[in-house]
Amino acid sequence: MNNQSIISDGREKDTYFVTPNDIINILPTDRNYCLFLDIDGTLAPFQIHPEHSFIPNTTLEVIKKIIELNIPVIAVTGRDVETASKLLQSIELPIAGLHGLDIYFDSDTYIRPDLSDINFQKLKEDIINSCEKYPDLLIEDKGHSIALHYRKNPELEDNAIYIMQQIKYFYPQLKLNRGKFVVELLPKQADKGKAIQTVLNHLNLPLTHPIFIGDDLTDESGFIFINQQFGTSIKVGSGETEAQYRLKDINSVSNFLFFFLEKIKKLYVKNSQDQNGEQICLN
Repeated sequence: MNNQSIISDGREKDTYFVTPNDIINILPTDRNYCLFLDIDGTLAPFQIHPEHSFIPNTTLEVIKKIIELNIPVIAVTGRDVETASKLLQSIELPIAGLHGLDIYFDSDTYIRPDLSDINFQKLKEDIINSCEKYPDLLIEDKGHSIALHYRKNPELEDNAIYIMQQIKYFYPQLKLNRGKFVVELLPKQADKGKAIQTVLNHLNLPLTHPIFIGDDLTDESGFIFINQQFGTSIKVGSGETEAQYRLKDINSVSNFLFFFLEKIKKLYVKNSQDQNGEQICLN
């Protein structure tokens, strides 16, 4: 890999970041690309209050243009589908929400497991009661999962984890997910790797080369599945990962998407100029 730089963020020595073009240059040109994108920490900068998050308009415009070139783009996020849709504004695309628990394709196709045996209202009440002593802990009700954020006061990490571990004991259908300044209780079926597999099976594209960009622990199952499919897995930021490549930050992701769009445009031009009628494998 060319032009690698070594950047240390204090948590981890010798963290290797590559440039967006390093990845773009090694993407195969004879496959159908399929782009899976996490939102928070990947497309959207982190905010103290999750409801203040946003995706920059420049990034949204590039995503829209990629879709217009018939490249499937799918959001794979810890957000619920409705909130993710608002963050993506007017862009119509499939969304795997709640870490892959809910998968929205369009108004006619929505995949969600039966969760009727879980009392989410009682779960929320239990968490609220346990957090009374800690006003800096933020409770996010996602409908079919509850997240406890400690980004407002990172020193409360151990308290947040302990609270959720204690409550989990009474909800055997749930698992505990840890992320950046957040701990979450959600159904065991939630898995980004399985969600990506479900989406690919649904799209049923020939000669697919899937690409997945994420930044957090819950994205690791997605990276593992993408690697098994011989796709391209990209982690944003530091931390141990199964991803093949690492981009430094959200700005690097935005640049990657722009260069990816330019690569697609060039492939279309090359395809149209091919005198032998050979087809570049784009949708």
